[in-house]
Amino acid sequence: MSLPAAVRLPLSFLSLFSALSLSSSWAHADAQQDVAKGRWQGLAGMANLYLDEATPTDFIEAGDNEKSQHDNYAGALAYYLTAARLDPKNAYASYQAAGSLAAMDKNKRAAEYLDQARERGFWQLVLLKEDDELESLQQDPAYKKLLQAAEKNYPAKARDAGLAAFSIPQGKAPSEGWPVVVWLSGFGTEGSDGIDMRTDLVGENAVLVGINGTLKRDEHQFMWQQHSVAPTEEAVSAALKKLEKQTRIDRSRIVLMGFSQGAEHASHLIAEYPQHYSGALLLSPGGYRIPFGETKARDKRIVIVHGAKEHESNQKLTAATQQALEPGNQVHSHEHEQGHTFQDDWRQVYPGYLKFALNL
Repeated sequence: MSLPAAVRLPLSFLSLFSALSLSSSWAHADAQQDVAKGRWQGLAGMANLYLDEATPTDFIEAGDNEKSQHDNYAGALAYYLTAARLDPKNAYASYQAAGSLAAMDKNKRAAEYLDQARERGFWQLVLLKEDDELESLQQDPAYKKLLQAAEKNYPAKARDAGLAAFSIPQGKAPSEGWPVVVWLSGFGTEGSDGIDMRTDLVGENAVLVGINGTLKRDEHQFMWQQHSVAPTEEAVSAALKKLEKQTRIDRSRIVLMGFSQGAEHASHLIAEYPQHYSGALLLSPGGYRIPFGETKARDKRIVIVHGAKEHESNQKLTAATQQALEPGNQVHSHEHEQGHTFQDDWRQVYPGYLKFALNL
């Protein structure tokens, strides 16, 4: 039925109304499409891992990324639960699921997965003691039982904490023995795996010793003690004694090379035990901020390197390290354009830094 003449709308208004209606429909369709796209993106990671026949470790890593990059505990939980089901012996997957549940205030279900982790042989004591996600469960019987189990299981699993590996040049050692570079790697890495760097760093001029951190966090992941370098000194001393059974070394040229937490420990080793070390290459010091006491190092050859884009806290630690070690020592400082990492041209510049530190 047509409108009466008195209320009949102008043609221009009707055209505008039609356009707005169509625009609203398109907007609604676009919104639905965006929702569908978002929902797919939320599930795509899980689907792709399944399609690629990913391992439980892959699912755990995806869950860790979901937490750290997106603060998405529910999404992380889905990955951890999948890993736990794919591998019925995987205690760490169950443990991570418990952490995500606790972070979402699902403590009853979290306790169930702590029990499952314990039953599966959980041993990562270092992680458990520092895990703030489980803070609300620390008085729960499930947490206490897991802590006791981890304390029991840890020693057998952490036998490679502080373990050293050696890369020795071919041929006969010099009459005075080989100079030595002791590599202390960063938080969460495996120092003994770094001896492949010898050819790039020192060629056939020195031995490279790689040492795992003295605390084991997970498989192939280590760290150094948070508040003391005494265990690190013990690990280095043991490594050098073991090395001397294989080749002759020059005790007057033992240089420490560390990155991040390893660099922090290297700086304190040369400050507190200067009689054992002739120099150091300190790359981007970082870690738990062990305060410097009286620095005993004198006549040492030290290179300190940091990135211009590092976090302010690391910049401050680098400055404090330099200030502590400069008096009475030859200290060279270098800045590269990147962040908390090996600089891109490390193969070109680090050998020169070590040549200075070793006095070659």
